[in-house]
Amino acid sequence: MEPVAAARGFAHHSFPDALTVIVGGSALTERRTPTSDLDMVVVTGPREAPCRHSSRWAGWPVEVLVHDERTLAAYCNDNLARRWPGIPRLIAEGTIVSDRGALGRGLQAEMRRRLAEGPAAASPAELEAHRYELTDLLDDLAGAEDPAELAFIACRVLTRTAQLALLSGRHWQGSGKWLLRELRDHDSDLAERLAHALPVPAQLAAVAHEVLDGAGGALWDGYRVTDPRDP
Repeated sequence: MEPVAAARGFAHHSFPDALTVIVGGSALTERRTPTSDLDMVVVTGPREAPCRHSSRWAGWPVEVLVHDERTLAAYCNDNLARRWPGIPRLIAEGTIVSDRGALGRGLQAEMRRRLAEGPAAASPAELEAHRYELTDLLDDLAGAEDPAELAFIACRVLTRTAQLALLSGRHWQGSGKWLLRELRDHDSDLAERLAHALPVPAQLAAVAHEVLDGAGGALWDGYRVTDPRDP
């Protein structure tokens, strides 16, 4: 069964009273693989708390986020404020399989608009924190002698380099495969060079330094941050 048809059947069976149901994710794109699941957002009437659950339907693994309008708005606002737009992107790029009163269409229009606006610019403190961490990681990478430690440090350098490139470029963030996808959307050449450099520490360091320089340069000596928490 095709993904949209499966999602529509699941929605009618499991959430017949939903205000709107939207399905998205890789299953609806050319990136679909044998392990892709149906990512769904379900909006119901007022409920005690949002929930997330996994199940199977018509041969498909299904991941469902269940919200009411209030909690969905709060989660979307939080995602966008943190620059990690998982739920907003699912809504914006997904397919509506159930809708009452055009709620789903309204949500899609709003999320598409807000995603197109891009995230808020990073504050100087945020950029400094990312520059400091990447500078420190590059020192660790240069000094690592244990092959196992080197592998773990390299993975961290790759991730933080991608995140700094997105942050300094005022682009949305992501994690895992979505970090690569966001970086490709922002700078496809950088994304490929960074991914291919992972097994070669010298190449990885060169790409990381390039991104670091573009964000203001290395930062370690003299960096200070005040911890606002009480001891």
